[in-house]
This record gives sequence, C-alpha cells and structure tokens, in this order.
Amino acid sequence: MDNNMTYAQAMERLEAIMNDVQGGKMDIDRLADVLKEADEIIKFCKSKLYKVDEEVKAVLQNISEE
Repeated sequence: MDNNMTYAQAMERLEAIMNDVQGGKMDIDRLADVLKEADEIIKFCKSKLYKVDEEVKAVLQNISEE
C-alpha cells in the first residue's frame, strides 16, 4: 500500500477490490494477496478516522473553553 495515499484514494481502492471479489473477477491465485491489501487499507482508514475524530474533539473542546 502507498503510504502517501489519501483517505479518498484508499476508499476507491477498497471499493475496486470489493467489486472485483464480488463480481467474480478475482483470480483465485491472487485472492489472498488482495484480501491482505484490503485489510491494510481498512487499518489505514480506521487510523485516519481516529486521528480526525481526535482533532475534531480537541477543536470542539477548545471552542467550548473560550
């Protein structure tokens, strides 16, 4: 996975993987590797969402203290 990937790019790649797997387009020999990639992307997205959530909470806390 590309470490410079944005959240939007990660979601697009994840959607493409899901479409290939669900559509029967996935070569069985690549399935395990692609599912590992999907797992990495999900972890990346969760991390991004957690970080944004913490930043938003900090901003809201700062606003409420003013």
